[in-house]
Amino acid sequence: MTINPTYIVALLVAALLGNALLFRLCRVSTPSTVSGWRGRIVTDSLLVAVALALGFAGWEIYWNRSEDVMLAVLLFLPVQSAFAAILFFRHNRRRGSPPGWGRLMLGNGLILLCLLTLALAAGEVYFRFIFDTTDSIAYTKAAKRWMKRYYHYNKSKFRDDIEYALPLPPGRRRVSFVGDSFTVGHGIKNIEDRFANRIRRLHPDWEVHVLASNGADTGGEMTLLDGYTARGYRLDEVVLVYNLNDINDLLTDWMAHLDKMANQVRQRPLICEDSYLLDTLYFRLVIARLPWIRSYFSHVREAYHGEKWEQQQQRLRALRDLVASRGGRLSVVTFPFLNALGPDYSYQFVHDELNAFWREEKVPHLDLLPVFEAMRPAAMTVNPFDAHPNELANALAAERINAFLLEQMATNSQPATIPR
Repeated sequence: MTINPTYIVALLVAALLGNALLFRLCRVSTPSTVSGWRGRIVTDSLLVAVALALGFAGWEIYWNRSEDVMLAVLLFLPVQSAFAAILFFRHNRRRGSPPGWGRLMLGNGLILLCLLTLALAAGEVYFRFIFDTTDSIAYTKAAKRWMKRYYHYNKSKFRDDIEYALPLPPGRRRVSFVGDSFTVGHGIKNIEDRFANRIRRLHPDWEVHVLASNGADTGGEMTLLDGYTARGYRLDEVVLVYNLNDINDLLTDWMAHLDKMANQVRQRPLICEDSYLLDTLYFRLVIARLPWIRSYFSHVREAYHGEKWEQQQQRLRALRDLVASRGGRLSVVTFPFLNALGPDYSYQFVHDELNAFWREEKVPHLDLLPVFEAMRPAAMTVNPFDAHPNELANALAAERINAFLLEQMATNSQPATIPR
């Protein structure tokens, strides 16, 4: 981006005038330095000039905000704080008298200010240039930058480094993974490390496609699959990669909360918009601590009782019928909540319900909970703020899913055909 030199000059002038004023006030080698009518005129003129310069600089920064200006300000603050502290302590030493409580408090405050501004500058540099990972909802500036860096889409608008052909080549198997961010590989920098790509490398004679998008629930997955097949995409083996939160779009209260969170994101303090550090702190200290965010997983668990679960079963049957009507064969792979793994994993009953449902519907189902149940959450997730499966979790999933697919293909040795 091009930086407007006007507000850079305004900042420099304000800093120079401010430091000149500090320097003058701290020159107390003789009382006349700042006393007398001439000294007062000079001092008062500097005060007015500093106020005007700071006001103009603030105006320019407000109307020409940018990440680069924020970085420059945060880098300048510790330098300015250190200069002010040096002047104060030199001034204090020249006085020769023991400092009173006022000067002690001011001195300690300047030291604290130096440390605080240095921490802010270091944090901004870290989150802008070094920090290179994401969070579960990808609302932070750092996460959005991560996605721009590592998400690359093919012409079909799916995250992949190969193009997808619509027709199915004669005699060749095609595996189409349908899912959400777990399937997309959110948090995985190199898509070759996600489970679908690992399976693709094991079977160069297969076409392995990833029909997935971040945030997709069961309703969105059905819409995606319906729209893509309407364009002529042929189905063969279709694997629904199911997440326990795929029921979310049936939870009207939760969807309203999501809209509220989106509004809070848009209305976050202006100072957070241009700072990677302050933006990250805002999300971790404000957004992530909202009561309904913290109770998110309990809402999902409760959805698998009663009316919502009945509606979800109807949608899953409709998805199965959609796949069959387009010539495909459906199988399902279910991921557990990796962040909740442990002896007190409280979603076992959901896995049991899904196992029973798919068995009754005669749809092959692979529950990945036995693969991960003995693992520590920290070893399976991207980071403490992102509950998506990391590279190791994808490797473990790929091994088991590959065996599962081979079992299905042994039963169905020929590619599916479109029913007449």
